[in-house]
Amino acid sequence: MGNFKAIFFTILAVILGCTKNNEIVNDCIDVKLEEFNMVKYEEQEIGCEFFLELYIFRNKQYFQLGSHCADIVFNPTDCDGNNICGNKGRLNCSSRRYYKKRVRIGIVGISE
Repeated sequence: MGNFKAIFFTILAVILGCTKNNEIVNDCIDVKLEEFNMVKYEEQEIGCEFFLELYIFRNKQYFQLGSHCADIVFNPTDCDGNNICGNKGRLNCSSRRYYKKRVRIGIVGISE
């Protein structure tokens, strides 16, 4: 019985130790929609409207402005408005770590 307990607790420790907590630290979709003067995207026709895409990276939300008709460069920003590639960004975008590891959630907002 002693060996069984030792094996059980070893397996339990490995499982708990390898589990990642994937909770979003700060959900700010509504704030960003208001900031960009957008409405929630609900499968509307995008056309040439500006839209806001949501990505998750290291359990944080990042937003990227896009358009199918305008040639724009908009670096991803977090909930606090920090540009992930800017001078105060924690990542060097030349490493492309963000772009390789992010998870695309999809379009969350569209211009009114």
